[in-house]
Amino acid sequence: MVDMRSYSKKVHRSLLPRDLLAGIPQIGLMGLFVIAVIFIYVLKMYFMIIPVVIFYFIMRFLTARDPWLIDIVLDNIRQKDIYLP
Repeated sequence: MVDMRSYSKKVHRSLLPRDLLAGIPQIGLMGLFVIAVIFIYVLKMYFMIIPVVIFYFIMRFLTARDPWLIDIVLDNIRQKDIYLP
């Protein structure tokens, strides 16, 4: 008879790191790009390049420790609020 306990192994998360574009998640980068295009190209507010760059570095800093942090924050923002009486 075979002892099944000898076949057990620890289950690990993926051994591959998460795919990030320019160091931040894809949804964060696309959102930042859309905001930049609207303010800089459409509205001709060229001074908005400074806040866009600052937001990029903030997102990159937050993503350095936890690559899922931006997705968690965006999911919580989009979550429907439930008001109990």
